Amino acid sequence: MVEEPLNRLYFHKYRINLQAKELIHLPTYKGSALRGVFGYALKRVVCAIKNSRCDTCILRLKCVYSSIMETPIPEDHPDHRKYKNAPHPYIIIPPLTGRQYFKPDDPISFEIVLIGRANEYLPYFVYAFTEMGRMGIGKDRGEFDVTSVEALNLDGSGMEIFSGNTGILRGTENRIDYSHFLNSPSPQPSPIKGEGGSHEITVSFDTPARIKADDRLSSDIPFNLLIRRLSERAFLLAHFHCGAEMGDYEEYAKGSETVETVSNKLRWIDWERYSSRQQTKMKLGGWVGEITYRGDLKKHLPLLRLGEHIHVGKATTFGLGRYRITAHPPSPNPSHQGRGTNAIPSPLGGEG
Repeated sequence: MVEEPLNRLYFHKYRINLQAKELIHLPTYKGSALRGVFGYALKRVVCAIKNSRCDTCILRLKCVYSSIMETPIPEDHPDHRKYKNAPHPYIIIPPLTGRQYFKPDDPISFEIVLIGRANEYLPYFVYAFTEMGRMGIGKDRGEFDVTSVEALNLDGSGMEIFSGNTGILRGTENRIDYSHFLNSPSPQPSPIKGEGGSHEITVSFDTPARIKADDRLSSDIPFNLLIRRLSERAFLLAHFHCGAEMGDYEEYAKGSETVETVSNKLRWIDWERYSSRQQTKMKLGGWVGEITYRGDLKKHLPLLRLGEHIHVGKATTFGLGRYRITAHPPSPNPSHQGRGTNAIPSPLGGEG
C-alpha cells in the first residue's frame, strides 16, 4: 500500500511550563529564542567531545545532540545524495501571544512534539530545558524555572509527568499514531450539493509556512504543492525516525492536483533571526493567513489532520508551518476561484 509508511508514523506531544525568576524580554515570535537557547543547552548537556564540529565528529551517528539537531543520514543510505540530512524529529511550538515582557513569577508555556524514536530522548530534552532556565533566555538572558512538564493528548488535555519540585520524570503512554487521524472524530467537511464527492476546507497558517517548489520558495500554496510537501515530510519522518520503509510520496500525492483554490487570503511576512552557530542572519519569512480549497478531499484529510501536529515546510523546529483546518459549507459564490481579490502577491516574484 502506498500509504504504508504513514501507518508507522507516531509522535508524542508535551507542554513545558515555566516560571520567570527575573524579567524576561522575548521577541514577538518566540520560536527563535526557544530554539536557539535549546540548541546551546542540549549541546552543553550531552556533548562528549567539546569544541568539535558535529559533521566531522566520530560520535555523530550515535550522539543525542547530533541525532536531534543535525540528524545526519548514514553515507551508505540509498538516499544519502538526495537528502543531506533527515528532517529533525522534534518541533518547538512557541506561545503565539504578542506579549514580550514577563515579570518574575509570571508563567510561560510552550509545547514540543517528539517524533518516533526521539521520544526516547525525552529526559535529555527536559534536562536541557532546566539548563536553559539557568542560562537565561531573551534579550537580557532572564532566568526561569521549569515548574512542570505535561504529556498531552490530541484534545489538548494533559497529565503531569515531571515536577520541578521533585525533579522526577515519570514514563508516559501518550503515543499518538497515524491511525488516530484515520478514525478522527474531528468535524469533517460536508459534501457540496451537485459537486459529486467535492468538499471545502480552509487551511489557516498561524506561523509562516516556507514551502518550496523546484528548490525555490513558492509564490503560492496550491493544494497539490501542500500535499506533496506534507506527504514528503511525513514519509521521511516515518522512514528515518519510526522504522518505516522509504515510501513514494509522489505516488501518494496523485489526485491532489484536481483540488482547486476557491479563496486565497494568504500574505507574506518577512522574519529574520541571527544564527550564532552559523554566524549569519537567516531569512525565515513565509505565508500566513487563510486559503480555501475545494475538491475530492477525503483521501487527504487524515494527512492534513496529521500535519496540524507535525507542521509543513522549512524551519519547523522553530514552530514554522503550523496550521489549522476548518471544515465548512461551500461559499455562496463558487465562481470566485483562483487567487481571488483578497490574495496578496508574493514579494518573491515569479513561480517557485
